[in-house]
Amino acid sequence: MTEFDCQETKRHVHEFLHNELNESEIEDITAHLANCDSCEADYDMENLINGSIKEACDEVPPQELANRVLAEIRRIQANGGQH
Repeated sequence: MTEFDCQETKRHVHEFLHNELNESEIEDITAHLANCDSCEADYDMENLINGSIKEACDEVPPQELANRVLAEIRRIQANGGQH
């Protein structure tokens, strides 16, 4: 098991929420979240945002739009949250 640090955990929280990681990565992130209040707060916020989006949107967005939004979120995360 490779231990995920905060940067790695925050980079993969979206995929974690959507079950897009392998079993080992899920275990690593779960272990990190259990011991890191900062990452747990980020996880909670991402989870809240995802839930709000699901409630507000009853249509599936075009795949191109979804890909662009996800790419922008990843770009922001890679830059440490700076736009």
